[in-house]
Amino acid sequence: MSTDPSPVPVTPPRSTPVRMPFRPRQVVGGLRAGLHSLLLAFEAAERKLAWLLLRLGRPVRIHPFSGYGTGDWAQLGGRVLVEAPARTGAARASRWAVLRANLLPFLSVEVPGARVRVTFEEHELVVRADHEGYVQVRFEGVRLTPGRHRVTLTPVQPTGAPAYGTVHVPDPAADLAVVSDVDDTIVDSGIAHGLAATLRTMLLLEQSTRVPLTGAPELYRALAQGPPGTVERPFFYLSTSPWNLVGFLQGFLVRHRFPDGPLVLTDWGPGADGLLRVSTRTHKLSSLRQLAQALPHSRFVLIGDSGQQDPAIYADFCAEHPGRVAAVYIRRAGAAGTVSDERAEQAGRLLAEAGVPYVLADDTDAMLRHAVEHGLVARP
Repeated sequence: MSTDPSPVPVTPPRSTPVRMPFRPRQVVGGLRAGLHSLLLAFEAAERKLAWLLLRLGRPVRIHPFSGYGTGDWAQLGGRVLVEAPARTGAARASRWAVLRANLLPFLSVEVPGARVRVTFEEHELVVRADHEGYVQVRFEGVRLTPGRHRVTLTPVQPTGAPAYGTVHVPDPAADLAVVSDVDDTIVDSGIAHGLAATLRTMLLLEQSTRVPLTGAPELYRALAQGPPGTVERPFFYLSTSPWNLVGFLQGFLVRHRFPDGPLVLTDWGPGADGLLRVSTRTHKLSSLRQLAQALPHSRFVLIGDSGQQDPAIYADFCAEHPGRVAAVYIRRAGAAGTVSDERAEQAGRLLAEAGVPYVLADDTDAMLRHAVEHGLVARP
């Protein structure tokens, strides 16, 4: 009697899950695109808020930014804002009051598309603000003497009170122009002590109590004056700080008697070059190139710190403009041996090969000694 063999069970082939390769760039790109869209939506909401506040009768003001020029042209900017409500009652030096005061510049409401009349000497232009309330104006064919010239900016649509800015015109006989970073170069941002210290400095420290880094005002005044017989040297303060802080920075420079000069800051918001702002390298290198073109007969002293990219940016500028830099002074913002310090040392070696004097120091004393020894400032 024959029996059929038992059927052998057939195991179906196991499907292997397809693992998609992890692409960090795609993830980061998606996050950037999403945040960019969110920021654009926030700007659209701000425009609607500005329209509503203006309909309710809130006044308009313009905040001028210092500019610069030469004998035949001048440029400057400003920002049109809805006036913040006046504070009532006595000001209290509480932590909440300090926090509110420090946040207020970042909570401004801009007036996009506002029309502004700009009066300079006998010239007048009417310009329109961009989508973030910024106005930029350039006068051509003007005759300007060296010194400081007043400019009047008046919102005309919507109407507002006039404000006054300054255009700095360097003397073409000046042998040097000084370009300086701000954070951790003349004032401590707290970044060398970590994120918590930075936030505490920015948000919880009363701005009027902040003091310059030791020796910085004295070094800068000595550089501005130069040796006996030197024509006053122009100063430019080049920083990636946002224009929201221009009021604090201008007050800080005046209060501590730094040489007067225009601030060259950045706009924080969605832009073509970066997510939240233009990159440090792009902003500083392009600004330095513009200054080199505007002041073709001047050499430069470049001052910065090792915490960001100042050494590398200055080295690149020196390579592009051989013979145009008299010295590079870098303040060490962190401990020796850190990555930023090693990068600063590397930039120093490049500058040494190019024949550019370079000082990397913990404070301004070494910079001042170098400036004295090389005849950049008068001997004390």
